[in-house]
Amino acid sequence: AFDIFTNFGLDLLLVREVSQQRKRAGRYLYNSSFFRLMLSLAGAPLLAGVLLLWSGSSAQAIGGEGLLAIGLLYIGLFPASLSKGMTSLFYANEQAEKPAAIATITTMNKAVFGVIVLLLGHGIVGLAAISIFNNVLTLLVLLWTGRRLIGPIARRLPDFKLIREMASESLPLMLNHFLATIFFQVDIVILQALKGAAVVAQYSTAYKWLLAINIVPAFFTQALFPVISRQAQDDPAALSRSFRFGIKLLFALTLPLAVSFTALAEPLTLILAGPRYVPQGVIALQLMIWSIPIGWMNSLTQYALIALGLQRIITRAFAFAVCFNIAANLIFIPHYGFQAAAIATIASELALFAPFILLARRHIPAVNVRALLWRPLLALGAMLAGLALLGPTLPAILLGNLVYWTVLLLLRPLDAAEGRALLSLLPQPMRRVTIVRWIAST
Repeated sequence: AFDIFTNFGLDLLLVREVSQQRKRAGRYLYNSSFFRLMLSLAGAPLLAGVLLLWSGSSAQAIGGEGLLAIGLLYIGLFPASLSKGMTSLFYANEQAEKPAAIATITTMNKAVFGVIVLLLGHGIVGLAAISIFNNVLTLLVLLWTGRRLIGPIARRLPDFKLIREMASESLPLMLNHFLATIFFQVDIVILQALKGAAVVAQYSTAYKWLLAINIVPAFFTQALFPVISRQAQDDPAALSRSFRFGIKLLFALTLPLAVSFTALAEPLTLILAGPRYVPQGVIALQLMIWSIPIGWMNSLTQYALIALGLQRIITRAFAFAVCFNIAANLIFIPHYGFQAAAIATIASELALFAPFILLARRHIPAVNVRALLWRPLLALGAMLAGLALLGPTLPAILLGNLVYWTVLLLLRPLDAAEGRALLSLLPQPMRRVTIVRWIAST
C-alpha cells in the first residue's frame, strides 16, 4: 500500500506525457521526483501510526529489530520510486530492454548480498540495509545509462504548478492501481476469513499459475503504451489500428492457452504443489484459467483509455468491478467455497470488461467487438471438437493447438497493416521464413 502511495500513479503519467513530447522529459522527471520525495515524507507519519496501532493491539508486538527493519525498508522505497521514474523514461523512449537488464543484475546482487548478510549474522536488519544499497545502486546505474534521455532541465527549482497538475492527473491512476490490487486479491482475503488457510492453500496453486502467465499481457501492454500514447495525441486512426491488433493478438493467444491449462491442470498442479492439492487445486485451475481471455483484453483496454486521458472514468469502472467482486465472493463462498471464488474472478473480469469496452467504442474509432473476436472463437470450436474426439491427452492437446492455429490462419484474422505490424515484432531471421511471411500477408 505504501509503495502504491509513494508512486502515486506517476510511472504511467511519465510514460504517457514524455512519449507524447520527449522534450519535456527532464522537466517531468525532475518535478515528479520532487513530488515522490514529498509523498515519501508524508507517508512516514502514516507508517509510524500504523506501527503504533499494531503495537498497541492484541496482535503480536513487533520488536525493536523488526521496527528498525521496517524503517529501513521504507527509506529504501524512495530510491526505488525514483528508479521507477527513470524506468518510465526508458519505456517512453521504447527502450524497455535496458531497465529490464539492469533489474536482472540488481536481483542477482540482492540475492548474493542477502546471503552474505545472513551468513554474517545481521538478520532482517541487514537485509533491509542491503535493500537500500541495492535500490541506490540501481538508481545510479539507471541515471547514468539514461542520462541522454533526460535532456536539459531549464528550471532547477520545483515547479509547483506542474506538480499540482501532475497530482491531479496521477491521483486517479494511483486509485486505479489500488483498486486493481484489491480486485485481484480480495478473493484470497475472503476465502481466508470464511474457509480457512487450508482452502486458501488449495486455491493459491491455481492463483500462482495465473500470476505467472499474466506476465505476458503486462509486458505487452507496457511496451505498447508509449506507442498508443503518441497515437492518442497525433493519430486516432493509428491508435484504433494498434488497439484492434492488440485485442486480436491477445485474445487469440488466450483461447488455446486456456484449453491447454484446463486439460493439463492435474500435472500442472502436481508440478507446483504436489499430490496433496489434487483434486481441489486442479478444479481451481480449470476454472480460474478461463478468466484470462477477458482479463488480457481488459489489460490492454485500460492502457488505451489511459493513453486517451480517461483515467478518472476508469476509476469508476474499477470501483464497480471491485464492489461486484466483493459481493459475489461474500454471497457464494460460504455455500460453494473456492469454486465460487474462481467463478467470481471470471464474472468480475466481465463486469470490468463491460464499461471498458463501452468506453473504448465511444472514444476509439472502428472498434467492433464481434468482428475482432469471432474468428478465434470459431477456431476454438474446432479445437474443442478435436479434443472431444481424441480425449485430453498430451498428443491430442498438441494436435488441438495445431488445429486451432490452422483454422484461425485460414480465416485470415489480420488485415494488411496488422500483418506488417506482426512481422515487425518478430526477430529478423524469422521474418524471412516463408510461412511467417504468408501469415503476415493474409
